[in-house]
Amino acid sequence: MQPIEERYDAIVIGAGQAGGPLSTALAQAGYKTALVEREHVGGTCVNEGCSPTKTMVASARVAYLAHRAADLGVHDGPVSIDLARVRNAACTWS
Repeated sequence: MQPIEERYDAIVIGAGQAGGPLSTALAQAGYKTALVEREHVGGTCVNEGCSPTKTMVASARVAYLAHRAADLGVHDGPVSIDLARVRNAACTWS
């Protein structure tokens, strides 16, 4: 089988925050456009970078403060972390 040759006016590498809108704008302007993404449509930030990381950092900070509460005169039960809920919150929290 022979390879199929495709020709494009523009090739956008990465479907992150800029790649999606750029490829759409180019296509709407009449350019034959290809959008190439290896892993995360929408980009790393929304899939596993910024938003999930911010949620995990916030959860870690709360756990740290709860763990240190007794040092500040606040007493409560033992602190535990439910990573499945942290990950779930990362997907829904903005």
